[in-house]
Amino acid sequence: MNRRAVYAWLLVCAAGGGLALFAGSQAWAQLLAPTGPANPEAVHDVLGSDVAPVITPVVLAALAGCVAVLAVKGVWRQVIGALVAICGAAVVIAMNRVFDDVLLLESADLTGAAVQVTVWPWLTGLGGVLLLGGGVWAAVAAGRWPGMSSRYDRPDHGKQPTDRSMWDSIDRGDDPT
Repeated sequence: MNRRAVYAWLLVCAAGGGLALFAGSQAWAQLLAPTGPANPEAVHDVLGSDVAPVITPVVLAALAGCVAVLAVKGVWRQVIGALVAICGAAVVIAMNRVFDDVLLLESADLTGAAVQVTVWPWLTGLGGVLLLGGGVWAAVAAGRWPGMSSRYDRPDHGKQPTDRSMWDSIDRGDDPT
């Protein structure tokens, strides 16, 4: 049952990260600016990467954290899960910048333009919420999840090998490393 929880968590985080990355690079708003009698309105797209450039690196850090959760054990999983949650919250906060009309107009060097917000910032926020939820999930439950296989780990017999025991194992034909 615990492996299913890990797979479900990974699916939630990957979907949230992928959605935030894709939606964060799309046109978040369209600015309709009057230009003159020949062309009554000109449309300028404002990309999410222009308004909130922090989204891409934060989402990439969250996805790297998801991989790290799979690679570590114990309390470190919970710490990294909390960092993934913080990254998800940062995406949601950055998404809110699209609603600052002044910022949108300054990014396109337009004044007096009408602003139409598209669906992409909302989808970016949804991806951030999925990352936030996945990070909280990992922070709470990851300590109980199964770890990576220890099949190839060196057997630990409770004592540190000495130089002499390592040479003896080589003489027997074993690989002490």
